[in-house]
Amino acid sequence: MNNESRGAAGASTAGAAHPLALADAALERGEPERSRSLAMLASRMASAAGDLRLEAHAQLLLARADALVSRLRSAHQAAHRAAHLYQALDDPAGEVRSLARLAHAASCLRHNEAALSAALLATKLAESLPLSPLRVSAFDSLGIALTANGDFEQSERALATAIDIAGELGDVAAGWPPRLDRCYGEIVRLTVERHLDGRAPDPGRLAGFLAECRAQRRPGEMPRPAAGLEPTFNALLAFAECFAACWQGERAAARAQSEEVLRWAARYARVTWLRSLGMWARCEVAWAERDWALAESCARQMIELAIAVEHEQLVRTGYMLSSQILGAQDRSGEALEALRLLAQRDLDIRRESFAHHERVAQWQIDLRASFSQLHRLQARSRHLEQLSLEDALTGLPNRRRFERELSEALALLPRYPQGVSIALIDVDRFKSINDRYSHVAGDLVLKAIAGLLRAHVRQDDLPARLAGDEFVILFRGADLAAATRVCRRLVQAVACHAWGEIGSGLAVSLSVGLAQAHASDTVESLLGRSDSDMYRAKAQGRAESGTAADARDP
Repeated sequence: MNNESRGAAGASTAGAAHPLALADAALERGEPERSRSLAMLASRMASAAGDLRLEAHAQLLLARADALVSRLRSAHQAAHRAAHLYQALDDPAGEVRSLARLAHAASCLRHNEAALSAALLATKLAESLPLSPLRVSAFDSLGIALTANGDFEQSERALATAIDIAGELGDVAAGWPPRLDRCYGEIVRLTVERHLDGRAPDPGRLAGFLAECRAQRRPGEMPRPAAGLEPTFNALLAFAECFAACWQGERAAARAQSEEVLRWAARYARVTWLRSLGMWARCEVAWAERDWALAESCARQMIELAIAVEHEQLVRTGYMLSSQILGAQDRSGEALEALRLLAQRDLDIRRESFAHHERVAQWQIDLRASFSQLHRLQARSRHLEQLSLEDALTGLPNRRRFERELSEALALLPRYPQGVSIALIDVDRFKSINDRYSHVAGDLVLKAIAGLLRAHVRQDDLPARLAGDEFVILFRGADLAAATRVCRRLVQAVACHAWGEIGSGLAVSLSVGLAQAHASDTVESLLGRSDSDMYRAKAQGRAESGTAADARDP
């Protein structure tokens, strides 16, 4: 690398560090959506600069922000990427953080084997490092994964270990998550046991765990949760208080605590898993009061909310509750019994797999000495990431990448003095092309248009395929006049293209809708305006939008 290249790379790295610092600060303030946009930008800039360490930090921050707002699949992907990067960098501390986050996301998604593997590897790595809160986090993630896997005894041991380590460190804040997770795990255990054998929950141990949590809330000892977690911590505590009160026959207190869960859940602007948790609490109280209609409704809402936020463990629990509520009313007894047997078999199989996962984690530790294995894993991770952002037919960026980059551009709109614009492009009468010339010909048309898009956009622009015959261009640093000039050249190039080589008599034209971003815009609102502009162009029978037609070349 020459000096000029080194200077450019250094500048890019410095540029990535700034949005990363802003993203971290936003997360600490409890602004996960802003943090997410900035972390995505930092990751892209770090990747372009070849700075693996900054990219790893950005991916881990992205995983944390996504988890807060229940984008669990995205959190899982980002944590997985971060873990691979830290592994390649030989940074075990960063890898422990990433693996703990990966285990949590995988547990919520019911990827139980992946969750256990990640958590076990995190604990083994953490034990090789000096004693620190990292080890607390690793054992906490193992406890969460074991709870999801139905291995409640080992889960309690892992969480107790995390609490003991926090005590050894004298770190009250570090001990708070595993204490709450232990309460949650006990509720899950009692709920599952009631589902399997009809046993009435005994809240004794839960009451003991809660007493320890309350002790941490004494004046001067309650740690202020970092990174926007205060609503989550308080909602989980209210959730545990609700179930303890309900199972002790204190219905009024239980009902009040169930509403407290939902009150804290509402502190997040986006619907998160805590809303589903609140409906679970309401369902439990309604069940205790034999209000079957309300209990059924709450279970149904719990399932719907859990599906919406990708929390598959809560979906499964919701269906279990629904089956129990129906069973308590003597409805579909045989089907419910089969469901219980299936759940029991599912739990047994997952419990038996724990020893296997311990062996796998140790094998992974041993394999770390192999640099060739490290490089293969890193290359595969990058390849899969690239595939997930690329349209298979045209090779253009796909909708996912476009929306990601548009979101980043909107977050940094003040940095673009000329503005940010988009052009939504639709192939006119594309269905008739498929019908008359075949779908093979239609695919060739789409590929040709993709090539023309690449040839006519500017260096910093992003052409992408949204879906079907819809394309889009993201113009960074371009007002409507500049975007219009590009689109006019593109429309003319399409009109002049040798379409007859694909099919005799074939002619292709485009309709284009343009919109320039405002400070208040979201991805959806900006796309909506460009879509409206495109349909106005279609209605007027022009190849360019009304906005574009009115623009004048300077």
